[in-house]
Amino acid sequence: MILTDLFVNLCIMVSLIFIYLQIRMKLKLERENRIVSMLIDGFAGGLLGYLLMFFSIQVTTETMVDLRFLPVMLLIIFIGVPQAVISAILIILTRFIFGFTTSAIAAMILMTILILGFVVIHKLCKSADFKKNAYKQSFFMIIFSNIVFSIVISYLVKDVTVLKSLIFSYWLVSTIGGLTSVVFVGYIRKTQYLLMKYEKDSTTDFLTGLNNVRQFDSVWNMLISNAAEKGERLSLLMIDIDHFKHVNDTYGHPIGDKILIELGEVLKNSTRSFDVVSRNGGEEFSVILPDCPHQHAIETAERIRTAVEQHKFQISPKEKIHITVSIGAATYPETVSDTVQIVDVADDCLYTAKRTGRNRICPSYIGN
Repeated sequence: MILTDLFVNLCIMVSLIFIYLQIRMKLKLERENRIVSMLIDGFAGGLLGYLLMFFSIQVTTETMVDLRFLPVMLLIIFIGVPQAVISAILIILTRFIFGFTTSAIAAMILMTILILGFVVIHKLCKSADFKKNAYKQSFFMIIFSNIVFSIVISYLVKDVTVLKSLIFSYWLVSTIGGLTSVVFVGYIRKTQYLLMKYEKDSTTDFLTGLNNVRQFDSVWNMLISNAAEKGERLSLLMIDIDHFKHVNDTYGHPIGDKILIELGEVLKNSTRSFDVVSRNGGEEFSVILPDCPHQHAIETAERIRTAVEQHKFQISPKEKIHITVSIGAATYPETVSDTVQIVDVADDCLYTAKRTGRNRICPSYIGN
């Protein structure tokens, strides 16, 4: 019976951890303010500990047994010590909801010893190999927890027969369950990391970190649809590096890549925070300017052209070069009334700028 109840406790914990990890990924919690994410993780661990107590095994009228130490252990291994400490404090406080008894005080002492021991083990087990380190930490933490639990429960439970069965079952389930939960959490976190990486790679240019052409199309379709519905102006700049093939032929492709990366930074620094900068392929870039009249788009294009022209691109510790760009500009609905044609018109203007001398802006006009 005790073994079955502990197994149920373990199943509840694994299920809730899985749900929380999915929520955590959706909320992008690791990108939030550190204090906010720390409090949320700590609270989540404390809540999980409380739920495990809610489904605990009632050994005596006062004593209840569960796996509440596991959320604290997992937080220390995978998230951080502050989160685990917050979780442990909440678990200690919520234990008294079930009654202010000798067992509750013993549970407080047990959890205090465990969190201190876990922190020491965590510090001692630091290693460059995180995967092996996680298993090593969890093994020592589980053994430590089982020993401390056995000592505390021996003080609370006087029936030797019940005590033997309880300690055996607890060691068995906590050891297997603890190691299993570490493998489970490690696997889920790795899966989530790969998923987020694939999602990012599918929308981000691998070299510059800007939006790639796929993301450009997605954002452009959304913004142009929104502009058409609300009657807002939407401008588009198409940008191309002048004589970039000559740069690659002269200095090599690695230097060309460095220039592309640096140009991406120049473009971001020359535009508004909510403008959308993309690398559309090769040496061609674009800037989407939401709620932007045509005259302002031209001014932005000139600011970009000037910034690029004046920027010194570092190609070696001792040598810097200058490059220029040509820019085509179009605005809906000021210069192009058909949303389908805006990209083509901006492209045509870009190639007109290149044909007529480069290092210049060619804006579209009504009727282009």
